[in-house]
Amino acid sequence: MEIVFLNRFERTEGTADAERGQVYIGENQGIWSAGWHSFGDQGEMSQDNWYEGTSWEELLAAFRFGVARKMREGYRPLIDGMLEDAPFWERRPPLPALLQCYADQFDMKEELEPLRIWRRTKAAEDRRAAYMIATNRELQLLAVFVPRTIEELKQIPGFGKAKIEKYGEELIGLIREMPRDHVFPLDWVASAVSDETLADWTFRQKEEKYGKSLTVVQERKKLLTAIRQGLSVSQLEKELGVDRRMLVERIDRLDEEGYDVLPLVEQELSAMDGEELSRAEAALAELGDRYLKPVYQRLYAEAENGGGQETALRYEKLRMVRIRFRRTRESAV
Repeated sequence: MEIVFLNRFERTEGTADAERGQVYIGENQGIWSAGWHSFGDQGEMSQDNWYEGTSWEELLAAFRFGVARKMREGYRPLIDGMLEDAPFWERRPPLPALLQCYADQFDMKEELEPLRIWRRTKAAEDRRAAYMIATNRELQLLAVFVPRTIEELKQIPGFGKAKIEKYGEELIGLIREMPRDHVFPLDWVASAVSDETLADWTFRQKEEKYGKSLTVVQERKKLLTAIRQGLSVSQLEKELGVDRRMLVERIDRLDEEGYDVLPLVEQELSAMDGEELSRAEAALAELGDRYLKPVYQRLYAEAENGGGQETALRYEKLRMVRIRFRRTRESAV
């Protein structure tokens, strides 16, 4: 194997001798590999393989995730910049990040429950995704700091003018009676977060971030492999264990990213009524293909309401038609 990248790491705890290791990226006849070497007291070396395969994208995701995990364990690189930014010890993050770091040290499971119930209710009322009402991090901040006035709520990251105007008074009323152990203004948090706490939190965030990136890459690889094998959407749903709606959205996203999903699309549309397919393509040509709701209303406004399941299946068909419509249009240019 030819080593194309190598960086040494050290970890020192108390007065013990430094523990040493190194990360590597190597290549052998088109096969990429990445991993970690640990060095023992007698110079012996053990190896932990993080990735082996032909995908540079998957290798990079696995490598970053592994580096973040090692840095969270206390290892530091001899050459900085391993995770695309300056080391945390060279600069402290702004106050919003320190507030989140501080808040994440508390277990607020009981206090979060009424906030989550409120969020679910609002999401249903406003017909919006729950995270657009308030993210998990924003709810954690509310549960820890417990703002009791609009002015205090303005100090919580994520609560800008629009969100406060819409939900501010209701939120304040919801949490006003909760016990509070912290004072406002919150600028005291900057000195309350130690470098050790900040380091652990920072690398935990990076580990989570790159772990999610690795999962996305691996799931995309599985999906593309299954599509090339000629599986239908129903078969993909069983094979991958993914909710059908989410699966179709992923297929749509793969198409937007430039991957060839047309064989699957043609397979799914082969069962669609020819007249319905022609009407859908005509509606896309007239109304545009950015939003599906106008097309849906054009095609099915007078159809008998078949309930949520029927609506979901119609939107699924329209997503497939839109993919073919776009590819056909591109090939004609």
